[in-house]
Amino acid sequence: MDVDKQLLEKYFKGTCTVEEAALVENYLLQESTPALDTFLMDTWQQVEQETEGVKTFTPAPAPKKVVSLYRPWYSVAAAVLVIISVSAWLWQSRQGKQVIAATLQWDTIYNAGNNMRLVSMPDGSKIWLNAHAILAYTHNYDDTSRDLWLKGEAYFEVAGNAHPFRVYTGELVTTVLGTAFNIATGNKADSSIAVSLVTGKVAVKTARFNCVLTPGQMLVYKKGAPPIPVARFNMREVLDWRNGKLIFENSTLEDAFAKLQSRYGCSIILENKELAQRKVTGSFPANETLTHILTTLQYVHNFSYKQTGYNTYIISKR
Repeated sequence: MDVDKQLLEKYFKGTCTVEEAALVENYLLQESTPALDTFLMDTWQQVEQETEGVKTFTPAPAPKKVVSLYRPWYSVAAAVLVIISVSAWLWQSRQGKQVIAATLQWDTIYNAGNNMRLVSMPDGSKIWLNAHAILAYTHNYDDTSRDLWLKGEAYFEVAGNAHPFRVYTGELVTTVLGTAFNIATGNKADSSIAVSLVTGKVAVKTARFNCVLTPGQMLVYKKGAPPIPVARFNMREVLDWRNGKLIFENSTLEDAFAKLQSRYGCSIILENKELAQRKVTGSFPANETLTHILTTLQYVHNFSYKQTGYNTYIISKR
């Protein structure tokens, strides 16, 4: 019998037979547990879907064609709910012995402001969270592993340690032992994830591929599509938020709006696809108001915008 999502769900709900439970427990003690990783991320994504109604917006009226760039953020409660579904998750020590067979407790950090937030982890690693980013990890962090779940954008300076350091973002798992890198999950209109390596070395993988990055390289991945070939990245643009800037370097207008959503926790609806691929180059202070940025882009690209509802902006062609 194979261990799959359905069997794992039965196990965590306590409805397995004795034989099925033994099979799952043996599986969870293995070094590699891809089915468990998939189950955890599916549960995480399900929570996101179930909480979409927490923050709503009013779409543009028909028959206009609307391209919505809005992607709701997790609330702190939603991030914690992920853990309830895996309360019997088993962990193992470095010697391969089972050490926990009970509910794991989690910490969830949500940067609700528009400024970056520094988080110092128990192992000495430092994590800078960009505005509206969410980070989750278990209370036994660094006992046998260093696993974190990220939604949004963060910069990591990882302390050297015998335990692997893993960051889960969608289908991607980024693994390091000692390095500095940036991960962004909301800066592109197509919801792709970008991993940018500053120093050291990281391995980025999904169930379908495994790639090792060297300093100065970036991997961009969209769920369900092959990864974009590894390429050099513009460090000035990628790390703009850490330097108190908002920088666009030949970005498409739809990607610029996605980045603004990520930074300001707002919703931007693009009514006209003709505007989407126009190019944007410019720099703003990180504390600049959103209305000033939109007004500047409006002047250059000849569009109009209006605010409707709570923190929602409609972009239309003049």
